[in-house]
Amino acid sequence: MEIYINGIKIDYQPVFPLTWGNFFQRLLENENYIPKDHGIVAVSVDGADSLNVMTEQSDRMVPENIKTITIATKNSLAITRDGFAKVSALLESIKREIIDAADLYRQGKPNEASTKIVKIMEAIKPIVNFINSVGMSFSLDFDALPYDSNTTLREKVGQFLETLDQLVAAQEKQDYVEIADYLEYRLVDDMNGWNTIVNLLLQEVEARHSKII
Repeated sequence: MEIYINGIKIDYQPVFPLTWGNFFQRLLENENYIPKDHGIVAVSVDGADSLNVMTEQSDRMVPENIKTITIATKNSLAITRDGFAKVSALLESIKREIIDAADLYRQGKPNEASTKIVKIMEAIKPIVNFINSVGMSFSLDFDALPYDSNTTLREKVGQFLETLDQLVAAQEKQDYVEIADYLEYRLVDDMNGWNTIVNLLLQEVEARHSKII
């Protein structure tokens, strides 16, 4: 079995039996293979994209007949930048979906609109999870970081989550005009607010990284 990390062949030969989780753990624990501040962003097994063996199949056994494993890594700052770029693009997509849902409510098509709302709510969850993970990875104190002169990031995130509860309450009342107005004038504005949080956090992470180097 040949193993390449960022285009360089390494001398590690796994001892079987071995799970994928243990395989990657041993690579990550050795700074001669993967620098301490790096994370794995891509995996190819015999030429096929296989990042899922790390993210979804970590408990499965590594097949002994594999010929080549190719791994790509990036440092934590680069990974965070990529993640924030994806979040920003997702927020723009969500804004379009919100406006479409508002239009459907006004057209008297609540079932179609509700289907879009479910997708919107599901799309927001990974954004919140990613922002929280960045906070933990870089030891950011959301209670100390300002959103504006009167509000901390923690308080602003809490406000955003409260507005989602208001959306659920409006749906329960089946007041479609109220829901449409809420979507167009409140939730779209919230998405802009999430984008502001993304930019503020990226600035904070980059500032901390520049001090380290």
